[in-house]
Amino acid sequence: MKMSQISLAVFCLLIGLALQVLPSHAQNSQQDYINAHNAARSLVGVGAVTWDEQVAAYARNYANQRSGDCRLVHSGGPYGENLAGSTGDLSGTQAVQLWVNEKADYNYNSNSCAPGKVCGHYTQVVWRNSVRIGCAKLNQDNEEVSSDEDSEEEEDTGMGEVDVEALIIQPSNAQNSQQDYLNAHNTARAQVGVANINWDASVATYALNYANSRKVDCNLIHSNGTYGENLAKGSGSFTGTAAVNLWVAEKQHYDYNSNTCVGGQCLHYTQVVWRDSVRVGCARVQCNNGWWFVTCNYDPPGNYVGEKPY
Repeated sequence: MKMSQISLAVFCLLIGLALQVLPSHAQNSQQDYINAHNAARSLVGVGAVTWDEQVAAYARNYANQRSGDCRLVHSGGPYGENLAGSTGDLSGTQAVQLWVNEKADYNYNSNSCAPGKVCGHYTQVVWRNSVRIGCAKLNQDNEEVSSDEDSEEEEDTGMGEVDVEALIIQPSNAQNSQQDYLNAHNTARAQVGVANINWDASVATYALNYANSRKVDCNLIHSNGTYGENLAKGSGSFTGTAAVNLWVAEKQHYDYNSNTCVGGQCLHYTQVVWRDSVRVGCARVQCNNGWWFVTCNYDPPGNYVGEKPY
């Protein structure tokens, strides 16, 4: 898709449906949003974006309008706009990083997204003529905790599904292959010196059978089987790679020295890089409501209480 629209301001909106979140302003300040955007812009030689209170007020007003349904529906206003939503504590910085991750799918020479891929959030973040930004985040604490992290000693993490509304949505099998799941896992494992994980057909069959059983409700409920398990769901073109990247993004909350999560969830990440988990099988199915349900199972399971992942 060619990029032709010129925007002078960008409005980013986060709609969070928090399952159980301690009050925090970490990674949600004006400067956090600015830093996340400008880090991406500087990598491609684009000048810094600055905060604009008028744009931010627009973002806040629209966020409040969406408090009733929390749907990622664009405002149709005069500004460029990126949206993200999560059941879990998705910070402003994390949302921007999700958009920036689309850089891998942007081809500068052709000024287009890779076939079947989404990159419109990223191009808005780094759009040279977008010089002012305003963001808002809305939380709704109105549901019970439902963990989607499984381990030998189960622990509630409060992490749920993450939904990123795509500006350009095209059906695609890209980023959903066995190798895509392995690449996403092994990139994270290599960063901390952990050996590659391998695909296991038996584990993958288990994952697919359970994913199919969740098509009716698409709820992030654990299978309570013998494997470690990470779950995610999302709308649009939510891919297996995107799900793994969300789990890996929790790395910033893992403190190795204390072997604890600090400032957010981290147990999806520790399962991804768990040294003794050497086999993985994943599945992605479309639920009856149109959302995508993604599960990865790990053998042997990780996240044993009192043990470090590597």
